[in-house]
Parts: sequence; C-alpha cells; structure tokens
Amino acid sequence: MPEPNHRLRTARERCPSSVTPGQGMSRSELAEGVNAWLWATTSRRYDLDGHHIAKYERGVVRFPIGPYRAALQAVLGAASDAELGFTASPRRTPSPAPAGRSDCPWSTDGVLAAVEETARSEVLNRRDALRSGAVAAGIGLLGPLQGWLEPMAGWSARAGAALSVAEVEAIEQVVVVFRGWRSVGSGLGRGAVVGQLADVTDRLHGTPDGDLTRRVYLAAAELAKIAGSMAFDAGAHRLAQEHYVHAVQLAKAACADSFAAVAIAALARQSYDAGEAGDGLELVQLAQHGTRRTGTPGLRAMLATREAWGYAQQGRVYAFHRAVGAAEDAFAEQLANTEPRWLRGLDDAELAGTIGARFRDLSRHDPTQAVHAEAYIGRALDHRSPDRPRNRAMDLVGLARVYLLTGEPDRACALVGDALPLFDHRHPGRLARKLGDFDREAIRYADVPAVRETQTRLRDLVSA
Repeated sequence: MPEPNHRLRTARERCPSSVTPGQGMSRSELAEGVNAWLWATTSRRYDLDGHHIAKYERGVVRFPIGPYRAALQAVLGAASDAELGFTASPRRTPSPAPAGRSDCPWSTDGVLAAVEETARSEVLNRRDALRSGAVAAGIGLLGPLQGWLEPMAGWSARAGAALSVAEVEAIEQVVVVFRGWRSVGSGLGRGAVVGQLADVTDRLHGTPDGDLTRRVYLAAAELAKIAGSMAFDAGAHRLAQEHYVHAVQLAKAACADSFAAVAIAALARQSYDAGEAGDGLELVQLAQHGTRRTGTPGLRAMLATREAWGYAQQGRVYAFHRAVGAAEDAFAEQLANTEPRWLRGLDDAELAGTIGARFRDLSRHDPTQAVHAEAYIGRALDHRSPDRPRNRAMDLVGLARVYLLTGEPDRACALVGDALPLFDHRHPGRLARKLGDFDREAIRYADVPAVRETQTRLRDLVSA
C-alpha cells in the first residue's frame, strides 16, 4: 500500500477555506487554486481536480508533474517539494534530455510511470473512476499530445535485461485474447486489461531498445487503447482519455506512428461525442501532420472521415464534402493486405456507414444532405458481413435517425424494431447510447402510435 502524504494534507488543511469559514481548504478548492495560478502564470489551461489531490494525499502519486508542484507550492505557501512531501523515486526519474534541449516532455521512463499511475489509480479507486464523466478539453487535452511529434528520449541510458522471444510472444497472445473481448463489445474484464497493462509496463522498465522491446511497447499501446474503449463504453470518459493518451505515448515508444494516430483519432471521436468539434478537429490534424509522410491509404482514409465528422458538427458543408472525397480517394488507393492490422476493419461497409452517419450530422445544419446519409447507410447495410451484428444494428439505428430528420417516423421505428433483436443486453455499450439518442430525437413525434410503442420498448430495455 502507498504511504500517505501527511505533509501535503496538513499544508492544505492549514489554509483557510474561502467557502466554509472556520475550516481548512477542501481538495476541490486547492485544485481550483492550482488551475487558476497556472492560468495566470502560464496562460495555459490545466484541469487538476479534487480527485487528483486525493491521489497525491494518499501517496498514490508521489511526484506530480513540474507545473503542478510549482503551483501547489505557490498556493500553499511552501518553499520546496519536500515541504509538501513530494519525493522522486529513483526508478521513475526520467532520463536526461538530449544535449541542446532544455526540456523533454516524453521519455520512456516517464511514459511508463504515467501509465502505471493511471492503472494503479483505476484499480484502487474503481468506483470514483467510473463516475469521472467530464472530459478534458482545450489545452488540457491537446497539450500533453504535442510530444508525439518529438523524438522519444531515454533509450541511451538503458542497460536492463533484454526481453526473450518467448516472453514477447506470450504478451502478444494475451493482447489477442483481449482484442477479441473488445471486438464483440464486451464490457467485462477491464480490470484484467488494466492489470495486464500494469504488468507489461513494469516489465519494460530498463529494457534496452530493440525490435523485441518495441513489439512489447506496441502490445502495451494496444492494451491501453482497449482499456480506453472499454472505459468509454462504460461512460468513464475522463479515464478513457487517460488511457488513449497513454496508447499514443506507448505507440510512440514502439515507433508505431500509425497506431498512435489511430489512438489520437479515438480521442477525436470522444471530443465529437462531447460536442467539442474544435478539439476533435485539432486532434485529427495533429494525427495527420504526424503521419503526413508515412501514412498508408487506409490511415489517410480513416483520418479524413474523422476530419469530416468535425466539419459536419460545425455545419461546414464544403469542407465536409472535401474531406469525404479525400477519404474515398485514399480508400480507393489501398492494396490488398498492405494495411496494418489495426486498420483492416475499414472495409466498404464501415466506410459507407461512417460517412452516412456524418452526413446525418450535417443534415441538422442543411436538411438537403439527408438524402446522402440515407444512400450511404443503405450501402453499408448491403455490404455488412453477417458476423458483425453489432455494426449492423448501429447502421439500422443510424438510418432510423435519418428518417426522423426527414419526417418519416414510422419507417424509423420499423428499423429500430429490426435492430433490437441484435442488441446484446450484457454488453450494451455504444448501441445503448445510440438508442437513447433515437429516443430523445423521437420526442417531437410522440403523438405517432409507432413512436410511442418504440419508446416504451426502449425504456423497458433500459430499465431491464
């Protein structure tokens, strides 16, 4: 068990609360003071909260990042890190920055320490993690990702034991199992994924650079992304963001920029779901910039669809059509079996379904675009493989939502009726949220009998 940081807690409680006279400052008040001080002194937005202060006081995090330590000293009137109980572990101290650089935001040891902190926090505070629905935005989200465009530091100082072929293959086989869980929409087992991620990162400490080491970094990146997607499905969006960022960092260490870009695209999708179209577009453009020389046609197509998503939310019709054209052109350039494993799911059906859903978003700004949404989602349904029932159900619900926009509620309800038998009650995930979206969007047709009946079925499903 971590040793509590009594010095930090004492320093906080010694400061008077501005909300409750006669009592010490709360963790949330301290976090707000830290964020305000950082904004005033750096003009950068940070998102520390009371949950993180609690981790510092419990000793889960022994040495926060430099900006937070400086702000905590300023707000609490401390003269040093030691006065607040912060001590750097020799094992977790990042390697020195390369000559000629004054700072190095990403290093191999620093990335591993960050991943382990998140994993340990999730295991110890699972209930709090599941409640952390708010997502980071602006510089709080984009700032930590800028390092993926820089070289990864820390390899030259490593002299630990090398990994064996058998060990690496065993780790990769575990990832295959967890990938299968994710592909069927399983909401179970995130604790097992996070635990495995912590074990893998612990093994990576001190390992020298080489092909085997990079394969394990890529395996860890996949585990982090799987954990992020599982957290996203469970509604733990802030935690999902942390896992996705770690997936980017680990993929960078693996020299797998394509996978890092896919993880950044997952963050962009999350921003779009939160209504932060500007953040999503910046994330996509960051991924595109980092892979502009190495990106395969499949990667360029996928990133272009994510770019189109942002334009759709903003109602930018011309920019949207340009991005869709770029996606289709890049997709047409693909050669058989040349894409990395993580991009092979982008087939004809997936591309059509994705573009159709984005046309539906655009139709909210320009109703004339709804005809394109109907055509693309219809094409997706024609090409969907029978062994992808969850994807087919998403297409059906997506097309139903198009018919709500075009004033055809009876057709919409019929499609939802076709989708419900494909619904897995054990693992509702995103399909449940899309059905909830349909329920809300159908309210304006509440006087239509088919809509009332469908809404009753949906609400019974939720209560069950």
